[in-house]
Amino acid sequence: MFAAYVLLSLLFPVALIAGVVALIVVTGRRRRDLLLQRAAQVQSIGWYPVPPNPWLAHVAANTFREGTPGEAYAGVYNGRGLCVLDYTYVTSNGKSSQTHHVNLVALTLPVALPPITVGRENSLGWMFRGSDLELENEQFNEQFRVECLDDRYGSAVMHPRMMECQLRNPGLQWQIAGNAFVSWTRDSFAVPDVLARLEAMSHLVDLLPPFVLRDYGGPVYS
Repeated sequence: MFAAYVLLSLLFPVALIAGVVALIVVTGRRRRDLLLQRAAQVQSIGWYPVPPNPWLAHVAANTFREGTPGEAYAGVYNGRGLCVLDYTYVTSNGKSSQTHHVNLVALTLPVALPPITVGRENSLGWMFRGSDLELENEQFNEQFRVECLDDRYGSAVMHPRMMECQLRNPGLQWQIAGNAFVSWTRDSFAVPDVLARLEAMSHLVDLLPPFVLRDYGGPVYS
């Protein structure tokens, strides 16, 4: 009886390790299959793989934390250049750590504009860096946080039609960084989600007032 107990106690860790290895293998295969499927979808709409854009990775680090850029794709959407980037970063409370997967989508703008960030009030994904701009739409103020360095500029960008469009797309979080309009979500990017976000992003970009582009816009440096 004791010998059987000893044998079972020896076999249990082996079985546990084998189970963990099998789970890792299955998860790895599933992720590889998903990446291959995504690559085929991306190719079908004319986008192409590129090295991770250092500038967009820098935007990700400023929005979240220092991390590791992953797969990246570039292309065109409605006449605007775009870049999509997977990004991973780690947070720690001193006792344990957690790995976070996010993705960013950038649409090019005709000029470089001052920074402005619009995110959900209850979102913990991005780091708050400044005060929240209060606008005239109370419903908008309750749902979203707007951060910028110049209140006049922020109010000019977030005019009533812009806020209405944002309220119709409550899941969209975004920022203007230089000559790019950038949005982000959790997890690695999926093509249908990116296409839906690009549609909403394009509407918001189209609502940028011409005087904002003229009065606040600066040159684009390559």
